Amino acid sequence: MAGMTWEMFFQMMVAEEKAAHDKYELAMKNAESPQLKKVFERLMNEEAVHAEVLVGEYEKLVKKAKV
Repeated sequence: MAGMTWEMFFQMMVAEEKAAHDKYELAMKNAESPQLKKVFERLMNEEAVHAEVLVGEYEKLVKKAKV
């Protein structure tokens, strides 16, 4: 993390979670097996939750930094 602020780190991690979400979404849309579609959908939804958690934690840290 040398040369990277904690803000930059959180932004990078959110972008990575969103990219993973998009990849699982693409895989889900292209999967032929209903079972495989469900697996990709679950993974896609987990990535969305990860991104939401990171954004929430980032916003808490930003508020504390401004106080």
